[in-house]
Amino acid sequence: MTKARENSDYTGLAADIVAGDTAARAGRKNLILNGSMQISQRGASHATTGYGSLDRFQLNLSGGSCTMSQESLALGETAVPANINKFLRLTTTSGNDNLGFLQHIEGVDTYEGVVTFSLYAKGTNPAGGNLNIQVSQNFGTGGSPSSVVALTEQTLTVTGTWTKYDFQFTLPSLTGKTKGTAGDDYIAIFIRQPDVATGAWTADFTGVQLELGSVATDFEHRSYGEELQLCKRYCQELCDGVATETPIGNLNYYNTTALYGTIQLPVEMRASPTGTIADGTLFYVFSNSAGPATLSLAVGAVSSKCIELIATTSARTSGASAFLRTNGNAAASILLTSEL
Repeated sequence: MTKARENSDYTGLAADIVAGDTAARAGRKNLILNGSMQISQRGASHATTGYGSLDRFQLNLSGGSCTMSQESLALGETAVPANINKFLRLTTTSGNDNLGFLQHIEGVDTYEGVVTFSLYAKGTNPAGGNLNIQVSQNFGTGGSPSSVVALTEQTLTVTGTWTKYDFQFTLPSLTGKTKGTAGDDYIAIFIRQPDVATGAWTADFTGVQLELGSVATDFEHRSYGEELQLCKRYCQELCDGVATETPIGNLNYYNTTALYGTIQLPVEMRASPTGTIADGTLFYVFSNSAGPATLSLAVGAVSSKCIELIATTSARTSGASAFLRTNGNAAASILLTSEL
């Protein structure tokens, strides 16, 4: 083999190694969940502080008035990656400082050092001329956790067209820090209005990503099914709010009017969840060919893997088996949350 041929082969091999290494580092890189705004278990929009529409993203009103909503990109949109078809919209009718949206990323010790935050955005800016991006380390609750560490904020100025923006932050060393004992520590990413102007503004966001290093790489695509499973660690809707009779699970009559049953959760949650049932009368119990409406339905004992449901009905046979389903009302809901 000639020296030239040997060098040529080596150069090609080196290029393959670099390409392979880049691909390996690109996999499972995005710490933001639902960054393509695909998942919205609770509903398409909400206008109150906290969670209520797009999974994993909280709305913060801070005295202002704003609606967060899930919107669809126009077919053929080329200014964002082809695998993104949804976006988050903030429609602000009355602004205020700290109005915006945020995500808490589980585990304050997930990253240290330089990280890159990137996103696609368009719209109008608050009257002050820009939005701010705030990153912080929160050490949780319980015991004697360290105080929150807030990094220097950076500014985001949007335009009327979809544009990709990226920002570099350095997460300080955790040496000497103490996490709380409750297991609720996190890294926070907050996009907010930094001024007290009360004017209206509207902005759209998608392709949100946080990754290790100083380079903004291509947005990491995850399928709808995979993203939904990741989001279910923090929120699960056991009834999907459709106007059809939806099966839920099996129960047994403990006595003539009270039924108990357990539901194994499809995804283990971050911690024992809080269960919310909007209206416990929107369900049916079927036993021995009888189908009485529930007089009440409640979430009983819970763990991160399983929950107990407790129903009451008119008198039936103690010890009888039954199954539970919704009555076809789209308002029927069993929501489990274990958010940060």
